[in-house]
Amino acid sequence: MSTSFSEQELAVIRKHGSVLLFPVLLLGATGGVFFFVESKLNQAWQHQALLTFVLLFALIFWLLPSIRFFTNKYEITSNRVVVHRGLTGNRIEEASWGELTGVSVTKTFGLWIRGAGDLRLHREFGADLVLQGVPKAKRLARDIEGFMTKRSGMGK
Repeated sequence: MSTSFSEQELAVIRKHGSVLLFPVLLLGATGGVFFFVESKLNQAWQHQALLTFVLLFALIFWLLPSIRFFTNKYEITSNRVVVHRGLTGNRIEEASWGELTGVSVTKTFGLWIRGAGDLRLHREFGADLVLQGVPKAKRLARDIEGFMTKRSGMGK
């Protein structure tokens, strides 16, 4: 039995949790508006229309971003890096450690404020693999560079 082909999960990373701040604030504001406006309506159809609008608004601007947050993830394993994207997380992009040549971190002002960054894994051929909005991106980049160095030393 060979252990060289076994794959161990080293880390599972999601975007920084602050991406849920805006959807949660919108949900609270929508609930507040609903309870303020609902008491002023006279007709039953107006209550139903308002409730329908509020539920659709909450579905689109709170539930869908929340589902997307929990289904999108970055898996770092002993053999590869796997990115799960999309509403259900079934769009998969992956890169093996052998095809990666380096790591860099990009931070916009908004990401810097949240303590996050975009981690760019450079491929030897093809487009870079980008892990967006990763918390503690600089630390993770150092850890990945160390892992890549250790792996390349093992291959010799």
